[in-house]
Amino acid sequence: MPSYSGKFQYLDEAGAVLQQAPCQVSFDQETCTITPSSGLPLSFDLGDVDRVAPAEWELELTLHTGRRIQLRQFGPAFGRITEELIAAWRDRTVRCLLLEDLEEVARFNGSVAGMPAEIRIYGSNLAVLPLGGTAFQWRLAEIDSIAFEEATYQISLQRGAERMLIGKLAKKTDEFLATLRETHEKLRRQAAEALHQTFPFLTPDQLQRLITLMPEGRSVSLPALATVHPRLPDALIARAVDESLKPYFDSLRARASAGSLMTGFKFVRPDEAKSGGAGDSPGDLPAQSADDQAQPFFFWFFLPLAGKNVVAWEATVGSGRATYFFRAAPPVEEAISRLTRGLALVNFRREPVYLPDDSLEQQPRFHRYAIGCRKLPELRALRQAYLGRAIHSSLEEWEQQVNSQPS
Repeated sequence: MPSYSGKFQYLDEAGAVLQQAPCQVSFDQETCTITPSSGLPLSFDLGDVDRVAPAEWELELTLHTGRRIQLRQFGPAFGRITEELIAAWRDRTVRCLLLEDLEEVARFNGSVAGMPAEIRIYGSNLAVLPLGGTAFQWRLAEIDSIAFEEATYQISLQRGAERMLIGKLAKKTDEFLATLRETHEKLRRQAAEALHQTFPFLTPDQLQRLITLMPEGRSVSLPALATVHPRLPDALIARAVDESLKPYFDSLRARASAGSLMTGFKFVRPDEAKSGGAGDSPGDLPAQSADDQAQPFFFWFFLPLAGKNVVAWEATVGSGRATYFFRAAPPVEEAISRLTRGLALVNFRREPVYLPDDSLEQQPRFHRYAIGCRKLPELRALRQAYLGRAIHSSLEEWEQQVNSQPS
């Protein structure tokens, strides 16, 4: 654990000095501790730092509470402590954004929204770690277009109505653009190949429509799938619902509003399969048959329950341990889209969804989920909408749990 000698000030939200003194600063992968020459030490999780702002001979850390820590007078070691502390903060932030189990492709230094930032490209996500701003991530499957703007020498990413401009990559501009496009195209190519293998009766044109309608990580209604091919909804259900989970799915379908089912998929990449990234543990991963060892699927269904502002979320492949229930006020499709984005951003882990706040805040192994809730508004919304779950112990016990869910 590196340790450096200098001075610090601890400021409240209004800028008033709460504490100042010569100090020792030490930090590891998760925790930073400031030990003053007099007074009590100040210790905090690096994930609780929302913004890092380096200046000439001063480094300011803004905590999620709004309070700030200013580090200065570290002499010749200032450059080293700044570099090492920022690197540790970025690595911890990535873990709190729940990206650590994904394959990292490359990282670049540039600017986003005019702020210096490190941009990390993952196999399925893009992480932006700015200096002076809040870290965030985008899923590559949600990016509609990637373009280079010659007039401003920036790279423009479009996601629905949202736009991200990445610049100041200097000589790395071409490399960044090529790497991002290649990773994005690889994701689409894998989806196209996997969907073609799963639904071989689709023509190339129909397959293109399906990829546009249902990219990885997005929910779509079964009636919408029928516009691609009338046999597609039934074929998807036959492929997506494991025999052991079919009784639960059929029971939910009988409770659902007619024509309201929505479905989606992600494919489990090798890096996720090794880490259990598609669920809480390797047991939550999709069952892998001899026919789909190269690209196992993770399917799910959202089933809006008739007469209630409630949707059931059922993962219908693999061990699928429980049915999850969420509040979903009309329009239901928009609510399901928000729920899907929240689930996708946490890579369909269950623990960040159902664990109570006390567990997230108080148990060290779950604390990064608590930090993730602060950094990811989609995860906060997902937890706020969560109502409960019914465990797949037996059909009779499961139905009792379903009937007891709040509406």
